[in-house]
Amino acid sequence: MIKAIIFDFDGTILDSEITEYLSWKETYASFGQELPQDAWLNSIGGVGLFHPYQKLEELVGRPLEKETILKERWQRDWSMLVQQPVMPGVMDYLQTARQLGLKTAVASSSAHDWVDRNLERLGLMDQFDTICCRDDVGGKSKPAPDVYRATLAALHISAEEALAIEDSPNGMVAAQAAGIFCVVVPNELTSQMQFAQPDYRITSLADMPLKQLLTYVSANGAPFLNSNAKRIREFHAAVGSPLPSSLTMRDAEHLALRHRLIAEEYEEVTAVYQEIIASLQDGKAVDPVTSLTPLVHELADLLYVVYGAIESFGIDADAVFSEVHRANLQKAGGPRREDGKILKPPGWQPADIRSIIESRRE
Repeated sequence: MIKAIIFDFDGTILDSEITEYLSWKETYASFGQELPQDAWLNSIGGVGLFHPYQKLEELVGRPLEKETILKERWQRDWSMLVQQPVMPGVMDYLQTARQLGLKTAVASSSAHDWVDRNLERLGLMDQFDTICCRDDVGGKSKPAPDVYRATLAALHISAEEALAIEDSPNGMVAAQAAGIFCVVVPNELTSQMQFAQPDYRITSLADMPLKQLLTYVSANGAPFLNSNAKRIREFHAAVGSPLPSSLTMRDAEHLALRHRLIAEEYEEVTAVYQEIIASLQDGKAVDPVTSLTPLVHELADLLYVVYGAIESFGIDADAVFSEVHRANLQKAGGPRREDGKILKPPGWQPADIRSIIESRRE
């Protein structure tokens, strides 16, 4: 049951992203340069993923008057921002949430100084039960899930009891990595971006009332209802060996069993791969259905025992895979080596598996 609605701030409550983009675009144009849109878009929702001033100096090829340029850019940004209204549908969502007894929160990659100042200016500060920003989590920004985990803790709810509203891929990945069902509502800028696997997407909050959205989520299920980890736990409960619900270090015998299961499944996967590869190398006709059926079956069995191994320690395997996915997805915007290998982009944050494990302590 959903108990709280968690809003992103920039681009979701207030479209500060378009004003920042336009002000930097004007700054670049004043030096005869074009703001690299792809790099800009990939940085939306996070912090430190793209440094527009450094890039401008690089393109111009000489040091610039940094303080003057940043001050003028900020003045242009602010003059546009104060004319921006709250995003469509936000006020209705806040009002309906209160009527339904739902908690509301903000989870932002921006600093409190920025978020709080604008919420006060818009008269929204008292509309939220909690406001979590990057300075609450040691400066970690989305797509890392830390700010969402901190928001859940402040609200005293589980991930399954929250609904996140985001406008960017980085924000979506952060919410999903925290295990939260995420509704994507792109704005003018982020509508140009690719969202890998949104839980649900709407054009505007004004297009779907909150009650209707909650009905959809209830009918179609939050992520945990379609969870591999949940399936593993169902299996272990069915065979009379339920898995621990909190962090547990198993004995050597159990670890040896888990290792043996993975090794056996890996050997079976390898055997099928080798058979298919040999047939192809011999020039034999290979029917994809006939050949891939055993391969995919063995790969799924391997995944099954890997999930089981993680869950056997009382660790949330879904959260682990989501965090690894978040880290890998962030690489998608990185540079490529000559051979096509994707390299780590500036500001890349590796998968924070330790925090997931720590969160499972009783």
